Amino acid sequence: MLSRASPRVIEGRHNSIVKHLRRVTRSGELLSDGFVLLETVRLIEDALRSGVRIAKVFMRHGAEERVTGLLRMLALETEVYELTAPVFDSVTTTESSQGILALAAAPEWQEKDLFGGNSTLVLVVAGLQDPGNIGTVIRTAEAFHATGLILTEGTVSPFNAKAVRATAGSLFRLPLLRNVHVSEIPGMLARRGIPLFVSTVSGADEIGSMHFSGPVAIAIGSEGAGVPEQLVTAGGKFTIPIARTVESLNVAAATAVMLYEVARQRAASEPRPKGAVAGP
Repeated sequence: MLSRASPRVIEGRHNSIVKHLRRVTRSGELLSDGFVLLETVRLIEDALRSGVRIAKVFMRHGAEERVTGLLRMLALETEVYELTAPVFDSVTTTESSQGILALAAAPEWQEKDLFGGNSTLVLVVAGLQDPGNIGTVIRTAEAFHATGLILTEGTVSPFNAKAVRATAGSLFRLPLLRNVHVSEIPGMLARRGIPLFVSTVSGADEIGSMHFSGPVAIAIGSEGAGVPEQLVTAGGKFTIPIARTVESLNVAAATAVMLYEVARQRAASEPRPKGAVAGP
C-alpha cells in the first residue's frame, strides 16, 4: 500500500511557493491557474467531499496532530508542506487560524448548469461589495434549493477568503456564473422562459401574493445602489412587508426571506400522497 511522504518543510518567507500563496491571500481572487484558498479544516473537508481537487496543503509547524484525519483524506498526489510559525502566520488571513491552508481547484460551471427545468431557481446578484454578504447569500441559496447564481460585473469575488469561509462549502456545490454583464441577463432568462422578479421598497404587491411555484429568477442588488434598472424594468416586482420603523433589511436577510417564500410555495404546491390527511 502506498503511503504519503513526509511533508516538505519551508522555513523562508521568500520561498517561491510561499510567495505564490501570499498572492492568493492578498488578492481575494482566483489565481491564474484557477486555485482558491481554503483556510479551515471544515472547508477543506467539504471541498473533498464535493469532489474538488486539492492541489497543495500547508500546515503550521505543530498542527499535524490536529489535522491527521484530514491528511488521510487527501489524494497521494496532493503536495503537503509544513511551514514554520512565522512563515505560516505571514500568509493566513484569519486571526485564529486552525493551522492549515489548502489550494483547491475552483469548480468550473457553464450556463446550462444553472437551470433545472421546472425546479429552476436562479439568484441574480448585482453589485454586492461585501464578501461576507456574498458568501452568506451563496450559502442561503443552496439551503433553499436554488439551482444556480448569476453574479454581474462589479460584484465582489466569491473567491475572496472571507467570502469562501462564509459559504461554508456551498461555493463548491452550487453552479455559478461570474462577471456577467447586466444587459445579458434578461435575454438569458427569456430564452429559457424563466420569469425574473425583483424586490422593491414600495409600489408592488407583497411577496406572499406572488406565484413562485414554477421556474423563477430573483434579482438582488447592493444595499446602496439596489438592483440595476435594466433588471428592474425586465422583471415583475414585489415588496417584503416589514415594520415601518425599519428602513430596509440587510441584503443577506432579505435574500433568505425571498428564497424561503419560494421554497414554501413550492412545498405547498407538491401533490399529497394518497391517503395523506390535510393539516388544519
